[in-house]
Parts: sequence; structure tokens; C-alpha cells
Amino acid sequence: MKKMLLSLVALATMGLAAMAQGYSVDPAANTVLPKVYSNYATMSFTFNFDQAVSVGDVTSVKLMKDDPVTGTVITPDDDWYANTSNGGKTVTIWGSDYDGFTCYFACEDANYYLVVPAGVLTEDEIVIEYYGMNAPAPSDPLEVVGGTPEPNSVLPQTSNRMVNMTFNLEFNQMLTSVDASGVTLREEDPENGFNIEPMSEWVATISGDKMSVNLWGSDYDGYTDYFFARDIAYYLTIPAGAITTGRAVNEEAIVITYYGAEPLTGIDNVNAKGATEVARYNLNGQRVTAGQTGVVIVKMSDGSSVKMIVR
Repeated sequence: MKKMLLSLVALATMGLAAMAQGYSVDPAANTVLPKVYSNYATMSFTFNFDQAVSVGDVTSVKLMKDDPVTGTVITPDDDWYANTSNGGKTVTIWGSDYDGFTCYFACEDANYYLVVPAGVLTEDEIVIEYYGMNAPAPSDPLEVVGGTPEPNSVLPQTSNRMVNMTFNLEFNQMLTSVDASGVTLREEDPENGFNIEPMSEWVATISGDKMSVNLWGSDYDGYTDYFFARDIAYYLTIPAGAITTGRAVNEEAIVITYYGAEPLTGIDNVNAKGATEVARYNLNGQRVTAGQTGVVIVKMSDGSSVKMIVR
């Protein structure tokens, strides 16, 4: 009885280990297949696992059009093969032509499904959906969900208040491409503020899991540029159309706010000493209304002044 219980525990542990096995695939799931030779796509798919895997019989792999079960089977000229690397953590499944090269297929305006039967890579069947052309728009809009530095946070600075010109942004969808040529970093206003430009250009690098991008400003030597941080708001803007997710592009500009110091989002008209606000000015000393956004100086009736950021 004790031996049986131990066996059950061992099986349960193995099952949990199998469930914990994570992976990513290239091309990424739910993206438009990359094309070559007009509308032809390559029959090659690379899996990157958290742990080494044992590869089973890959000849049972199928590429299906329109439906993963009843759709049309897209077959390679020869058969399916697998190559492993990275100590068994990376597996490339590819369809071969008669000459031993990777096969291609005519990729139409349809959905395609890579079906990897149970036992080939994992204990469970793997079904990955792709799109030929004109993929449907996602149900949720593309948005930033985190990053380093964290959006709406104070920028990390050196002792002399210099800030590394690099921003890692995490998204809620897998990214296909990011065009960094139109990225801007502006002071105080995302559209009309002073544009802090890197010495050379903005560069974008997508992460291995396709869920984040590293945006950084390059100097003339290919290193990350720096800028001096003032006690104001900064706005990193990725223009509309710069990000492709495979299903869609960002139809509107994405603006991320950062600060050179702890932000003040508002101020009472009466302070603790009973003084009231009598006027507010911009950084140029010009008087502005209460609706003015950006950095303002608020003058109180007791003669004190408070600098604040209004969003």
C-alpha cells in the first residue's frame, strides 16, 4: 500500500513537472506567418523550452489550413524532421523538400494550425494558430502593462542626475515588429515639448517571448546615450503604426509618462497655514490658468510658492 502511494505521488509530481514546462515558439503563436517568395511561407517552427525535452516521432506533425482537426493538411514534399540544440531546450520542427532543404507552401488568406501530437514534444498535444494574411484585429487594444523604468515613475539617475536613455516596455500582446525611427522623448508636453534626441538614433529590440521591447537611444559609438534629468515630466512617445502585433498595428500613438522627481498631481487651494492660491505661472514666469498642464509654480497668499505637475 505504501509503495502504491509513493508511486501515485511520483506520478503526480511528474504531471506537475510536465504542466510547469513552459515554451515559446518562433514564429510566435497568433501572428501572421512571415512570407518569402511572394506569398510563400517556410515550413519551419522553432520551440524554446524552459527545460530539455525528449523529441518523439515528428512525422505525425501536421500543418492544417482552416481547422486544426478537419482542415486541409499542408504536407511537405518529403516529411517532417526535428533538429535540437541548446542542450535539448531548443527544437526546430521543419518540413523537408526532396533535396533536404526546408519546404515552402503557398500561404493564403486563411488560418493555419501547427498540430504537434501528444508525446512528440510534451505529454499534451500542442496546437498553435497562425494567420496567412489580413489577420483579425485583437479583442483588446495594444497597451503597455509594465516596464523598466515603471511607467509613471521617477527615472533612475546617477549622482549627477544623468539618466540612461533606455526603456523596456511590456505589452499585453505579442509583438511582431517595432519601428523606432519616429520615437520621441519630450519634456513637459508629449507633442510640443522639447525633444530630447539621442546622438545617433532610437533602436528597438524585441524580447525572445515577443511580449516586450527595449527602446534605447544610441550614441555615435553604438552605446546607450544619456540625458540630464530636471524636476519635470517626460513623455516617451511611440507613434501610431510603429508597432505590429501580427493581428494589427497601434492605430494611436502610445505615450508613457516618467518624472525627473516625485510628481505632484494636485494642490489644495488652501494650505495648512490657511493661505490660499492667488496665481500660478509656467516655468517662463508667464501667468497661466488653473487648467494649464505640465509644470507650474503656484503662488500662495502668504508669499510661499509651490512647484507642481498638473496632468
